[in-house]
Amino acid sequence: MAVSNLTRNLRDGELAIKDGSGTQLTVLLDQGDLTWTQRQQTIEVKDRGSIAGGHLRPGDDESTTISFTAKWTQLIGKSASSGDPLQLYEALTFQPESGVTSTSPTGQQQTLTFEFTVIDPAGVASEKITFSKVYRETLTMSEGDEANLIAFTGRAFQVSPTIQRLST
Repeated sequence: MAVSNLTRNLRDGELAIKDGSGTQLTVLLDQGDLTWTQRQQTIEVKDRGSIAGGHLRPGDDESTTISFTAKWTQLIGKSASSGDPLQLYEALTFQPESGVTSTSPTGQQQTLTFEFTVIDPAGVASEKITFSKVYRETLTMSEGDEANLIAFTGRAFQVSPTIQRLST
């Protein structure tokens, strides 16, 4: 069984963003603070207000929340000049001239696929965590002393990400 005792950290991960046409953007200069939360709704059914005689039932499915922060060098590239590389801001906001396409059908909320790859430092148990149909809730740009930042918060339209072991 391939098991590693080495703790993973920000140096072991890489976030790639894919659109509907297969275009991939690897997020450079990220802070290493990718976070996701899987939520489970539970319905508490009480017996005349008492937990003692009550029971629990599963509630509605909840989408997975996801967030990360990256330093920015520029906001637009490809949408300003087709020869320039695609920039993170362009991809996350679906800038018209950038060529980024949604992973969802026309008429639905625009979405992307996020693939977070975590490499095992020991080389035995690397993993890929895939978030499908990711949509943006907030995108915050902030100026900083060391670096300007882009902070993304959104949801993956799935109960939990798909996690797979990568072959060595």
